[in-house]
Amino acid sequence: MKTTKRVLMILLAVAVFGVLGVAQAAAQSKSVTIDLVAQNISFDKSTITVPAGAEVTVNFDNKDSGIPHNFAVYHSAAANNPIFKGKVITGPQKITYKFTAPSSPGTYYFRCDVHPTIMTGQFIVK
Repeated sequence: MKTTKRVLMILLAVAVFGVLGVAQAAAQSKSVTIDLVAQNISFDKSTITVPAGAEVTVNFDNKDSGIPHNFAVYHSAAANNPIFKGKVITGPQKITYKFTAPSSPGTYYFRCDVHPTIMTGQFIVK
């Protein structure tokens, strides 16, 4: 009886630690790095896709000399509910932005707050 109990305890421990390891690996895989360029008053991407809840790193390169830009994500094109607003930088300059993507899948909106009608795109969360 004691041997059976001991075996069950060992199997339970292996199962628990296995689940924890999978959860930890899943959390680590939920990080994504995006390279985004602003040049000629436009972004080089019109769509960015990330996993739900991912830790997002945006390597932003403003190549427009003397022109300010940023990267911001909103719930919709109305841009009244920001998810993330990056610091405005004047080019040529680079900056790294970090934020957490929404946990709910859907199509969100990104833009440059300085040029909100011409520098836009879809921020897709899957």
